[in-house]
Amino acid sequence: MPRLLPRLLQHLRDAPLTDKNTQFKGGYVRYPKRISLKKPLPETPSFSAEHRTRSILLDEHLVSDRRLYDRHKSLPPRVRVHRRRATDNEESSVHDRPREMTDEEREWWSSPYLRMLSSPLRQCVLTRRYLPADFLIRLAPLQLPTSRSARPAQSLLPDGLEHPQFARRKAHTAAYVTCWKDAFQDFKERVPLQRFAPNLSVHALLSTQIGYLLRLRVLQELELLAESLAASVSRNSDATVIRRLTRAEWKAFTTHGTIPDGDPVAMLVVPPLNRNPKTKERPRPSSEPDLQAENRSVDDDSRRIPRFLPQVSTLHPIESIPSVAGTLLSQHLPPSRIPLYNGLALFPFRPQRAVLHAALCRLLLLERKARWKGYGTSQSSEFRTTESQRPRGDEKGSHTFLLCSSKNTIKRADTAALAIALWRLRMWEGGAYQAEGSGEDGWEVGGQWRTEYARRLR
Repeated sequence: MPRLLPRLLQHLRDAPLTDKNTQFKGGYVRYPKRISLKKPLPETPSFSAEHRTRSILLDEHLVSDRRLYDRHKSLPPRVRVHRRRATDNEESSVHDRPREMTDEEREWWSSPYLRMLSSPLRQCVLTRRYLPADFLIRLAPLQLPTSRSARPAQSLLPDGLEHPQFARRKAHTAAYVTCWKDAFQDFKERVPLQRFAPNLSVHALLSTQIGYLLRLRVLQELELLAESLAASVSRNSDATVIRRLTRAEWKAFTTHGTIPDGDPVAMLVVPPLNRNPKTKERPRPSSEPDLQAENRSVDDDSRRIPRFLPQVSTLHPIESIPSVAGTLLSQHLPPSRIPLYNGLALFPFRPQRAVLHAALCRLLLLERKARWKGYGTSQSSEFRTTESQRPRGDEKGSHTFLLCSSKNTIKRADTAALAIALWRLRMWEGGAYQAEGSGEDGWEVGGQWRTEYARRLR
């Protein structure tokens, strides 16, 4: 030990403070570049004994060098491929160059439901059913900070719910539970915790922590979407990522119950927050968790949560398209329906809802700036004149935001990731299963176990 300590101290002094591969700027983690293992396979050797002067085992073929004949998958296609010069030291650029998605692949990638269904299959520890990972909550046994004398304790915590550019996964092994808040009731009694790790515990605010991280993921996706829009240019009217519904469109929606066309994937009703009647100020935007809701006084209007919340979301059909309606395809497939999210139930905590409203307004401003950049110098003055004209009456904007995603918008920004984060929050709050006596359709085929589980909890 006396000889080991000086060398250990010397290594600690010489070691760098931070790793170059894990340095991040602006809160985003830098990931190492993905290297493809795909290589061309050599020709199949001949096993014939004719014209041979030595044994076959002495030749270089798939018996002695079988690793040369291993087949590896190529890199997945990208939405956009930057036309830059490949260097000679990059092994992946020699045999497997990055490929850009086709129009059909971009159409698939722009669908949030196809991306959720294509996520890896994992088994739920409660129901023993295999579901895509986006329909589950990932829980990992993580060690808690304790003193030196105390026994190291572990707790089952959510892992991987935030965006990878903000927080990496901390554990390799994990358990998966269905994305439903009521499924975490009596979680200790239903799940044998000792099978995952010894001395494992579950804290009382696990459900509150998961709900906060799911809402934080929505805010993170909005921030990343804003960065993509800030660097994009829109010259195509079909590539609109987000827009406000006019008051006339909102009145038509409340009358007929159909969402306007334009490749919508979600619609959010998020009005601006009211002022405090005492301080005459709006609540400050904050993404911090609300852990003191029970001990907070009722007079604190800036942080109060309403007692009765409406439904998180409802599904509504899209306006019929003349080219599709009446065809053979429309007779076999049900009409597609889009979720309408209520901002009050989606973010009950007022400072978090203020962050949501500010982020959506920022996206509208960036969308307008992108349209200004897309027009040339000859048309810029005419475009700015039409944009500067203030709408009147029913042409004014409402408090409803329409989020669109298609093969044209995916080149500018990934709105499908935001739609997935909103849908996961919808599943967590329980608005995605078919409740007893309600006409709401569930997201899972054969989801009668949810109704039976809810009945057992009563």
